[in-house]
Amino acid sequence: MRGPFPVLFALAVALAGPSAACPDHFAAPGAQHALTGRDLCSPRVFHLGAGGDRPLWHCGFRRQGFVRAAADFGFVLTGMARYDRLHLRANAGCDTVLVLRDPRGRWFFDDDSGTGRTASLSLDDPQDGSYWVWVGTYRPAGCAARLTIETF
Repeated sequence: MRGPFPVLFALAVALAGPSAACPDHFAAPGAQHALTGRDLCSPRVFHLGAGGDRPLWHCGFRRQGFVRAAADFGFVLTGMARYDRLHLRANAGCDTVLVLRDPRGRWFFDDDSGTGRTASLSLDDPQDGSYWVWVGTYRPAGCAARLTIETF
């Protein structure tokens, strides 16, 4: 029996392909933390394995890098109004990338803005809310990494 199913299925797979391979801010993150801006006056360090199997260039970032589907961290931040900047950096023995989705729904990417091959993001005027963070690698191979997050 022939019908529209094979064509619709093929179309759905074709349309879902790139987006299915992208960071998913709806998936439960690897770890969740509730912190205040004051908690982050001193740098907080989180250890993880950086990298993943999701190539970012398929996701509209037009950048090189590999991350997991689910965020590595979900940070619920409060008391941010008195801080001018939220800063994150990913240190590792390999070349890291950072992907972040802020409470406004904006996406940020960085590769190598820090020292050497360190990914680093600074967000001005941070708001209270959920921040989803992916710590990836420039190449497909993963490595041990540290994510540092702090306020200024």
